[in-house]
Amino acid sequence: MVNRGRSQGCTTCRQRRVKCDEAKPECGACQRLGLYCGGYKTRPVNIRFKDQTVRFSNVIAARETEAIPRPRQLKSLDNAVNFYLDHYVNVGRRMESARGFFEVLIPVYSAERQNSALSLAVSAVASEILNLWRYGPASLSSSCEPYSKAVMALRGAIQDPVQQTKPATVLAILTMQWYENIAAIFGHRSATPTHHAGALSLLPFMESDNGSKDQTTVASIRRFIAHAEVSSATRQKRPVNDAILSCISRGGLLSAPQNPSASLDAIGATVAALRARYAQNLSALSDTLGDLAAEAKAIDQQLLTWSWSVPEHWKPRKITSGQDFDLSIPAYRSTCEVYPSSQIANIWNMWRVHRILLFKIVFESLHREPQVENLVGYEQIFQELVDAICYSVPFYLGNRVRPMHITDFDDCSISLCGHSIPSQDSQGRSPQSPTSTRMSEDEHRRQVVAQGPWHLMNPLSRLLTLLAEDDNHHLTGILRSGQHKWIRQQFQRVTTLLRLSPPDQHSAGKSTTLNSPDPASLNTTADDLAGLVRRGGMFMSGP
Repeated sequence: MVNRGRSQGCTTCRQRRVKCDEAKPECGACQRLGLYCGGYKTRPVNIRFKDQTVRFSNVIAARETEAIPRPRQLKSLDNAVNFYLDHYVNVGRRMESARGFFEVLIPVYSAERQNSALSLAVSAVASEILNLWRYGPASLSSSCEPYSKAVMALRGAIQDPVQQTKPATVLAILTMQWYENIAAIFGHRSATPTHHAGALSLLPFMESDNGSKDQTTVASIRRFIAHAEVSSATRQKRPVNDAILSCISRGGLLSAPQNPSASLDAIGATVAALRARYAQNLSALSDTLGDLAAEAKAIDQQLLTWSWSVPEHWKPRKITSGQDFDLSIPAYRSTCEVYPSSQIANIWNMWRVHRILLFKIVFESLHREPQVENLVGYEQIFQELVDAICYSVPFYLGNRVRPMHITDFDDCSISLCGHSIPSQDSQGRSPQSPTSTRMSEDEHRRQVVAQGPWHLMNPLSRLLTLLAEDDNHHLTGILRSGQHKWIRQQFQRVTTLLRLSPPDQHSAGKSTTLNSPDPASLNTTADDLAGLVRRGGMFMSGP
């Protein structure tokens, strides 16, 4: 349910929870900060959403996955859209950490007619996500009706010479790729690149002929397409698409200093290119491993420079179990690292994964072509990077262990950590972002409960697949005793929360648990499922 509240300000100020002077055509606050001003729409979706997810629980009889009659699963897409926008699109998103998709979706969506390609695509994804919360993966096979309608509308928009270049059409394509990613992950199959390729093909043709607001929207969408391409290229060990490389070389889309995520993607494109050459080199020997290692070290220096330039309040702060957060929250070495948002934590984990991928090349070089160089320093850095990913687990998950359900948002037994611990600079001050306000406890809870497992799934599955490929134990031999097992357990915990059971258990209706009686079975299940997640999320955002 929506709450109109007292504010009549612009969409952007209402999302940021700040006072708006209601100047037209753009408010003064947005103009001063150089933000996209969403305008003063009157459509219901363009207003503040109040969390009332408890009302959903009154009409739900079963907590676990079950066969649900079709009308019950697809009941009220308006509720589904509100839930999706409030818990995934709006909360925890700020322009300072924008990747370019969620931050512009609501303003563009609110201006679309009800049966447009974007409106139908958002309805399809929203109904799929709400069904997952209500009924689990068993409901996804019944979500084809809104998906089919969205595909038909999208085909019509792409065939229209005017519509095919509009931001709303490209956003609809990207939204459908999200739908495909979710379906592939829960379907235990590789994601298809159709929508991702379609967005890339329209990249040169997007128009922005309606002033600065549309120009900002187009630039944001292009930035997200670039981010998704860098992510997928890194996963597939291939170079980044030439169109994206051209944008980077011109210094336009990805190098904006006010957006660390965009700057990180620019470096990530070079990581993807080096990984592609490294994979080719193993068979073709086109470069010496020493040359590749030297290039890896140079790129790692760029990543270090990036970490020094990010806003001070972005930097994680370590807190201790039993002292700063509840002992019921599983933590590696009793440590949690706190971030301003799940999205910023995800960006940091992407930075760590980039560095880990580079160190893998360095380790291989030093082991295959022995040089007079000390490995201990690199091993220590690798250990610290893996530790930092482990330290983010409590922030993302709290003490949650049960399969996700809509009642989690109001479950008092769920403990989270991080909201009451502000970030601090080196002098112990608590700096505030100049472009955002501190999230309320309710916002913090909604973003962590809704987005936390999804954000953590990628870095943990990346770690497990890298370690599974480590036949020579160059990486696994560096980790502390028991750390590899702990990572497996936490990844299996994520799959339990998301109801993402292994294929054999999924078909048999069994649930995945943390306490497997057979440690070897736990290892096999976690590693195999991590591989399936990587293939299903091939075109997903993140590390």
